[in-house]
Amino acid sequence: MAFKTIHTQYGLIAMARAEASGTPINLIHMAVGDGNGSPTTPDWMQTGLIRERYRNTVNRVYQSPNDPTHFTVELVIPASAGGWVMREIGVFDASGSLFAVGNLPETYKPTATEGAFADAVVRLEFVVSNASVVTLMVDPNVAVASQAWVINNMTAAQVIPGGTVGQLLGKASNADGDFKWESPSAINVTVDTVAEKQILAQDQTVVDLSITTTYGLAVYIEGLRIDIGTSAIEWTADQDIPTRLHLGQSYAAGTRITLVNNEPAGSAPAPLERSQNLADVFDKAKARDNLEIFSKSETRQMAPVGIIGHFARSNAPAGWLKANGAAISRSVYAELYAAVGTTYGGGDGFTTFNVPDLRGEFVRGWDDGRGVDGGRELGSSQLGSNQSHSHGATAADAGNHTHTGSTNNAGAHTHSGTLATAYGGNQTGFEEGRGWPDWITGNMGSAGDHNHTLAIEAAGSHNHAITINTSGGTEARPRNIALLACIKF
Repeated sequence: MAFKTIHTQYGLIAMARAEASGTPINLIHMAVGDGNGSPTTPDWMQTGLIRERYRNTVNRVYQSPNDPTHFTVELVIPASAGGWVMREIGVFDASGSLFAVGNLPETYKPTATEGAFADAVVRLEFVVSNASVVTLMVDPNVAVASQAWVINNMTAAQVIPGGTVGQLLGKASNADGDFKWESPSAINVTVDTVAEKQILAQDQTVVDLSITTTYGLAVYIEGLRIDIGTSAIEWTADQDIPTRLHLGQSYAAGTRITLVNNEPAGSAPAPLERSQNLADVFDKAKARDNLEIFSKSETRQMAPVGIIGHFARSNAPAGWLKANGAAISRSVYAELYAAVGTTYGGGDGFTTFNVPDLRGEFVRGWDDGRGVDGGRELGSSQLGSNQSHSHGATAADAGNHTHTGSTNNAGAHTHSGTLATAYGGNQTGFEEGRGWPDWITGNMGSAGDHNHTLAIEAAGSHNHAITINTSGGTEARPRNIALLACIKF
């Protein structure tokens, strides 16, 4: 596939207009695109790239030293931009119109996260009939020099001239760019020293330091320096205690030993090493005080293992477990196991234990010998209950009283009846000695229109029994809100 750059229709018209009017074309921006995923062929009717991926200010426009009508326009793509394939390129003038367009070999532009460590430079070349129609951009505040250009064109002698053989470049003051060349003999190195003296006892080989440390230490026996090493006349630093050393041999009682941190870094603490991950901090407690932070043990005291917390969320936060009675590992949660043991369940009896199950429960303070809720062990559950009690009820005493009553009016009526008696009966008002018939039937006579009076006897002073119906739900509870109970591990 041929790769080329052509002027667009707008570009050709703009050059003709510029040549006629004498107003040069100002090329402002460049852009690259990925051709929407396919190779591209420049078209002079284009007004933009097929799919633009990056656009920025033109880095510079310059002429060929051999052909003044041959121009190159340059774009710098930073290392942070990318993640796409470059297949097309275009340059735009001050009006934002596409002046020239070209196609590129497919080139993937990575980002810094993918391993890109340098800027990418893309150039587009074009030819005009009259060099005066193009403005050359030479603003040093806009132009960016490529690494290769700097390596090929810039040398230390150009940047910092002067000096003679053997001289060293040093700062003349703290101001930027203020430096001077000096001879080595004029450079002074000041070493800050810390020293202490001790008197050795008979057969003493272990020396504990009170002022100095073994880091950068020089050891002198009666004014003569002995080297650090492993031989009988040398000394070694203790592997664990930075203020202790071991002499290779013992000396007579009263021997003077002088200990001096006389290296340039002797009196300064060793720098923290990245590989140590702060394990080489000399005084960790003091460092935490200076940073106003707590240690792990102090943080544990603020939220100790086994504390119960309630959260307005449906999942347990980091460092917490749901208090749902689950069986969990004794080794993974060793600290929690040490705190609660098998109080809330022994799990499988070997490798697991249970956390308390507080789902749907009200929490009650453990009696712990007080006697209010005695006879219970820590962690034991208790069924719902109401305290034994009775309900009294009374009815008003009506006193000694009577009740009146009435019967319905029966109207005028008669009562009929039959009188049966045995012969030979004797009945007052009848002639004695005369026999009675077996049956005597007759009309008793009319009683007329009348009522009957009903008398109800008094019941005396008395009460009436009262029955109270039951009410309520399936449990006794106060008004409440449901939160997630969790336990700290």
